[in-house]
Amino acid sequence: MAGITPIGLLIGGLALWAPMVRAETMSPETIRKVARLELARSIRAFAAGSLANGECLVRREQLSQQQANQATAIALQEMGISAAVLENPQVRKAADLLGQELTDSCDLSSLDDKTAQQLVRDEL
Repeated sequence: MAGITPIGLLIGGLALWAPMVRAETMSPETIRKVARLELARSIRAFAAGSLANGECLVRREQLSQQQANQATAIALQEMGISAAVLENPQVRKAADLLGQELTDSCDLSSLDDKTAQQLVRDEL
């Protein structure tokens, strides 16, 4: 169950990276709107990574589906994220895409940071 959080943190961290626009050129309202959008994207990215990892562990018979569901919900709760985000179609699709890239140990070490980042950003 411990394998769920690290991949989620990795994906969440990747989702936070974005081309930066100088804050001085944007109004405070625009800055807040961009920050909200990026926060929502990183929440979905964390959820997608956690879900993909849990599903991988189930396929590898390292966890039961019930254990994976519980571990994913706990990982989200620990980050202050509602498990309802797992029903988001974007999260589900991103989790499927990430799941295809996971190694036998259910991590993303087969992808470089830029590729993993692009995979998540394109979907979320």
